[in-house]
Amino acid sequence: MSTAKQMYYKITQVRSVIGMPEKKRQILTALGLRKRNYIKYQKVDHRIANQLAMVKELVKVELTDKCQTRQEINQDRKFKPGFELVKGGAFSKYE
Repeated sequence: MSTAKQMYYKITQVRSVIGMPEKKRQILTALGLRKRNYIKYQKVDHRIANQLAMVKELVKVELTDKCQTRQEINQDRKFKPGFELVKGGAFSKYE
């Protein structure tokens, strides 16, 4: 008996809903998307795939096997504190 890994859609809203029909706004709300660059994970399902097909010009979809929490997504977006010293990076000579 083999256990299949659960797959997820990583859905990122890339365009705003301003000027879009009410039906598309409702679909994005049902998917859990609120504003641009918002990321939501949904289980792979034919119902979700149908909704994504309706708003394909507003979202970017990736297939992943790991679902990240909101805290993990926010941590990935943060810059690392401090700075890196690049040896000789500021003193490049062009001849």
